[in-house]
Amino acid sequence: MRAAVLHTYNTPLKVEEVEVEKPRDGEARLRVLSAGVCHSDLYVLEGATPVPPPLVPGHEAVAVVEEVGPGVESVAPGDVVVTSFIWPCGRCRNCARGLENLCERFAEVRLKGVMLDGTTRLRLNGQPLRVFLGGLWAEEAVVPATALAKLPKSLHGRPEMAMLGCAFSTAYGAVVNSGSVAPGDTVVVIGTGGVGLATVQVAKAVGARVIAVGRNPEKLKLAKELGAEVVNTREVDLVKAVKDLTGGRGADVVVEAVGSEETVEAAVEAAAAGGRVVLVGLMAVGKKAPLHVARVVRGGIAVVGSYGARPRVDLPKVISLVEKGLLRPDLLAKDFYKLDQINEAVEALRSGRSIRPIVLMR
Repeated sequence: MRAAVLHTYNTPLKVEEVEVEKPRDGEARLRVLSAGVCHSDLYVLEGATPVPPPLVPGHEAVAVVEEVGPGVESVAPGDVVVTSFIWPCGRCRNCARGLENLCERFAEVRLKGVMLDGTTRLRLNGQPLRVFLGGLWAEEAVVPATALAKLPKSLHGRPEMAMLGCAFSTAYGAVVNSGSVAPGDTVVVIGTGGVGLATVQVAKAVGARVIAVGRNPEKLKLAKELGAEVVNTREVDLVKAVKDLTGGRGADVVVEAVGSEETVEAAVEAAAAGGRVVLVGLMAVGKKAPLHVARVVRGGIAVVGSYGARPRVDLPKVISLVEKGLLRPDLLAKDFYKLDQINEAVEALRSGRSIRPIVLMR
């Protein structure tokens, strides 16, 4: 089968013939239909997230189950599924506590580019080939079955559903699980990329007032169409604008979906006393952001990190919200590419021309 392979950081991907092994215990082999291109993939391509190459990127997809390994009962050959970038082992302490998005075993292997058992299922010229959270920029892939959720027939044939496995599940985790957003809350979303605009949708779905903050006029226009008030930080100061819109109080919840020192600092300043700041945006490994400790302490502001969502618990809920029309991934994924055009898709995201490029495998 063909896959997009990264041989060296900051070089173009090469579409090459790759061998795929059979799935082992708890795993499923997939025929990938479509896959999203996410900023987390860009970090891998640049070496900011240092998964050792050669490797196959890609971590959100729609696929058909082709074969399952021993012990798999949750999916069967022929099922159309969405893949999550979170791989719960189901046995560690965090998984047992209901925090499968923080699976300890998954955290150990995440940056090594291997499966939960520490090995790989792909071979390139007979040599082991690593993956980034699935290696889904490929015609086939092997992932743990715990990372899969079935798509109902009403959503089949919708390549943009690939976004549910990362952008929308991350947004759900930030809004519902970490942010505890309630109807009537004012939610500020900093960032209008795929995750940010998905967060706008989830926050609106739970009944919040939403203020979207960004710099790209076209993306802010879309945020407004999704029901958010908008702030363009090229024109006004972020914190002042939020305070003006909230009568000087600040937001009940601020979701930071950029991952920069400036926006993390602004998120804390924009939160109301007793409010919550949910950090979603990733920085390069080793990079840190300042924190206004006095404001956090005196304001009783909760600052929490939010990493994805629980595939087996939350992803089916996200799918249900899409079925009901409350979430619209089709409004964010409008640019489609073939696998041979993978480098064009990457550049479309990097340049800001596209919110979420989708790669069609066949």
